[in-house]
Amino acid sequence: MSVHDPTAPATAALPPAEDLFLHAAGQRLAATRVHTPDGAAPDVVHLHGFGTTASRHAVRYLLDDLAAHGHSSLTFEYSGNGESTGELERTTLRQRRNESLAAARLLDEDRRPVLLGTSMGAHLAAWTVPDLRPRALALFCPAAYPDSEADVRFGQERAKPGAYADSPAFAGIREFDGDLLVVAAGHDQVVPGSVIDAYLSHAVAARSRRLIRLDCDHFVHRWLPAQAEQRREVLGALRALVTDSLR
Repeated sequence: MSVHDPTAPATAALPPAEDLFLHAAGQRLAATRVHTPDGAAPDVVHLHGFGTTASRHAVRYLLDDLAAHGHSSLTFEYSGNGESTGELERTTLRQRRNESLAAARLLDEDRRPVLLGTSMGAHLAAWTVPDLRPRALALFCPAAYPDSEADVRFGQERAKPGAYADSPAFAGIREFDGDLLVVAAGHDQVVPGSVIDAYLSHAVAARSRRLIRLDCDHFVHRWLPAQAEQRREVLGALRALVTDSLR
């Protein structure tokens, strides 16, 4: 079930959404396009995090707001999650990177994209920078993993998120020349604070950098929709990031 802004007026119309499937390396990935009223092609894609309950719907409160302000988007589920095919225990970070690139091919070809990434999805967003050349990155509670983790199956013993010097995420973000928004959790039980510092310090070529630190744990999208003031701050920052990065 989609998650929408719980404080929005009851009469407010939700942006039109279209469910679809995309295909990547033999897997069928469930996706949703969230359209602007004029049906513009999406220029924003969300990459979700790790976990059995990870879903493309958790960020609809963000994407609905962007659609209401002129930006269509795409959100999808990696193989092994939600309505997508595949087994979570058999997938890898490299496979998810390839699925991210497949999803990005559905975006507007006339604009550099905006990548939204949550937790592991933030690692993947940064890792794809050399390929996708995004104009903006919005990273929520971003995790980072060492290069050696790229082909380790999720069902095997894996490294925990950390500020690994050889992380492909840090290598990617060093090449990033757009606008960066990092939304961090003040009580993150999954990602150490040093990872947030590393993302910001490695973004040496970014045109702008902004950090918002929230009074929540790692699962920001469960907490934020019901927090009126903090949600308003994040929505405003994200809206400005997506719009201003077109300049």
